[in-house]
Amino acid sequence: MAICICLTFRPLAIPCSVEQEPKSMSRTTHDTLPSYRHLLVFFIPLALSNTLMTLEPLIINTALSRAPRAELTLAAYDVMFGISLVIEAPVIMLLSASTALTRSKAAFRRLARFSVALTPLYGWLVRDLMDIPPAVAEVARTPLIIMVIWSLPIAWRRFLQGVLIRYDRTPVVTMATAVRLVALVVALVIGGRLMPERMLVVGAVAMQVAVFLEAIFVTPPALAAMREMPEEDPDNGGSIGWQALISFYQPLATMTILRQIGRPMISAGIAAAALPQLSLAAWSVVLSVVLLPFGATLGLEQLAIAKGRTPAAMERVRRFVWGAGLALAGGLALVAFTPLVDPVLDGMFGLTPELKSLVVSGLRLMAVMPLLQSLQALLRGVAIDQNRTRDIRTAMALALAGVGLVALVGPRVSFCLGVTIGAAANLVAAAAEVGWLAWRERRAGQAARRAASRWG
Repeated sequence: MAICICLTFRPLAIPCSVEQEPKSMSRTTHDTLPSYRHLLVFFIPLALSNTLMTLEPLIINTALSRAPRAELTLAAYDVMFGISLVIEAPVIMLLSASTALTRSKAAFRRLARFSVALTPLYGWLVRDLMDIPPAVAEVARTPLIIMVIWSLPIAWRRFLQGVLIRYDRTPVVTMATAVRLVALVVALVIGGRLMPERMLVVGAVAMQVAVFLEAIFVTPPALAAMREMPEEDPDNGGSIGWQALISFYQPLATMTILRQIGRPMISAGIAAAALPQLSLAAWSVVLSVVLLPFGATLGLEQLAIAKGRTPAAMERVRRFVWGAGLALAGGLALVAFTPLVDPVLDGMFGLTPELKSLVVSGLRLMAVMPLLQSLQALLRGVAIDQNRTRDIRTAMALALAGVGLVALVGPRVSFCLGVTIGAAANLVAAAAEVGWLAWRERRAGQAARRAASRWG
C-alpha cells in the first residue's frame, strides 16, 4: 500500500500525443490556472451532493435498525442493495463520461440517446452461490424485485449531472440530492407507519421515489445548460462518433460491473465466517458510516476531469486531492479511535453491545480508506481525461481479484471475523487499483515525453 501511495504522489503528467488521444476525444484547452479557492468552490457542492447521496443507505440503515427483527432486516438489506448495485453498474460512469464529453449540443444529444431478480436465478445466486442464510435471502427477495427498474432514473440523472458539472453548475447538483434525501425520509416515515413489519420493502419503494424526483429536478437546468453549448465541438469540428463513444465508455461500464460484483463477493465471504447474520448486519452499518467520507471523494474524479486540463492545472488538482484525502481519513480516524464513536453509533443506530463491538472494529480497520479512495478518484479522472479507460477496467479487474482472494481465504482463517474480511477486501482492492493506475499514468507520461522529444 505504501508503494502505491508513493507512486501516486509523483506529478501526474498528461500525455497529449495525437496517438493517445483521438481527435474526437480532444479537450478544450484553458490556459487559466485554477486557484485553490476556485477548486474548493467548485468541489464543495460536489462533495456535499455526494455526501448527501451516501446518507441514503445511512438513513435506511437507521430506519431498519429500529424495525422489528432488526438484525435480520439489516443483513437482508446488505444483500439486496449489493445485488441492486450490480444491476445499476453499467450506468454509474455516465456521470464522468458526460462531464468529459458534453462539449457541444451534438455530443449532448448523442450521449442522451446512449444513456437512455425477477427470475429463478435468485435462489441459485443468493442461497447457493453466495451462501446467504435462508432467512436473510427470503427477506431480501421482494425488495430486490422492486429495485429492478432503479437503474433507469439513475442513468438519466447521472448523465444530466455530468452536464451540470461540466458547465460549472455544481450547486444545482447539491440541491437535487437534497430533494432526493427529503423525499426518501418522507417516504420512509409514511411507509413505516403503514407497513412497520415490512420496512425493507418500504425502503426499496422509498429509494425508487427519491431517485425519480431527483432525475426530474435536474432536467430543466441541464437542458438550459445544453442551450448554451455550441452546436459542434469547436476544437474538433464534429460530434462524437458512435464507435468512439462506445470504445470510450465500454471499459467504464465493464469496470463498474466488476466493482459492484465485489460487494456480493464480500457479503459471501462474511456469510462464510463465524456469526454470519450478526457479521452481515455489522458490515452494513460499517459501510453506512464509511460512505460519508467516501461520498466527498467521488467529486474529486469530476474535479480532475473538469479542471485538470493542463499539466500545471493537474498538478494543482493533485495537491488539492491529497489534502482532501488526508483530511477525510483524519476525520474518520478521529471517530473510530476516540470516544466520539459512542455518541455517533448510539445516536444513529442504537446497536446492541455485541453488534456495536463488531462495527467499531470495522471502522478502525477502514480508517485509511478515504485517502485511498481520493487517490482512486484522482487517477480515474486523469485516465478518463486522457482517454485511457481501458486502464481503469484493468485496475478494477485486479481489485476484484483481490476481493475474491480475501473472500475465499478469509473465512478459512479461524481468527478472521466477518468485518475483518470486509475491511481487508476493501483495502486490498483499493491498493491494487491505485497501484495499477499510478503505474499506468507514469508509463503514459513517459510515452508522451518521448513523443514530444521526437517532435521537438
